Amino acid sequence: MDTLKLCIDIGNTSTKAAVYRGDSELEYIKSFTVKDYERITANPCEVLVSKTGSYPELEAMLDSGDYLSHTTPLPIVLDYDTPHTLGRDRIATATAAYHMNPTSPWLIVDLGTCLTVDLLVDGVFLGGLISPGVQMRLKAMHTFTAGLPLVGFNYDVRFPGKTTEQALQVGVCQSIGYELEGYIRKMNAQFPGLKIVYCSSVKIHFGNEVKNEIFARSKLVLQGLKNTIEYNAKNE
Repeated sequence: MDTLKLCIDIGNTSTKAAVYRGDSELEYIKSFTVKDYERITANPCEVLVSKTGSYPELEAMLDSGDYLSHTTPLPIVLDYDTPHTLGRDRIATATAAYHMNPTSPWLIVDLGTCLTVDLLVDGVFLGGLISPGVQMRLKAMHTFTAGLPLVGFNYDVRFPGKTTEQALQVGVCQSIGYELEGYIRKMNAQFPGLKIVYCSSVKIHFGNEVKNEIFARSKLVLQGLKNTIEYNAKNE
């Protein structure tokens, strides 16, 4: 019987995890705790962690070899000038995209605390961009002005906003969609057959001009960790 695989994503706002046996997901835990770790690791399992945030109590229980890094053997090549600074979640999502289709060029879009857009071509991670996420943009306008309120995310509001609250929401939520549309248009010209994988639970509209095949995969980091464990098992 295949050994359990415990994949953990320590993010900036939450820690998520999934347990796999073979290709089957046995359990998904949206708010992973130390008790969950103790319960699952009571059975033999392989552990791999993507760490971009902090969870000191859990990290105290992990070994250094449990963490994904730029030195971890990967099925992809990291063409990045400072690989030691590359977010572990970005490594994991690129690995998962490659596993979905190794021959396709990929644009990997993640909208969390920050918006990241990464490019993977022929199994080579070519880099990407990082910009503020939804909450960061909304909080910045409130923090750095005297009169603008702090508002919540609402993608259903459309331009033109009829109140200051709506104008802020349109300015953030719809603008992100237009940003992405611009990047996609530029990459389409360079990489025919470009596929897009969107790995966030936040609803966003990519624009009517985007005709690319788009895959929604909210667990892409965890899937990439699973793929990495499997890759290393095959290449031991």
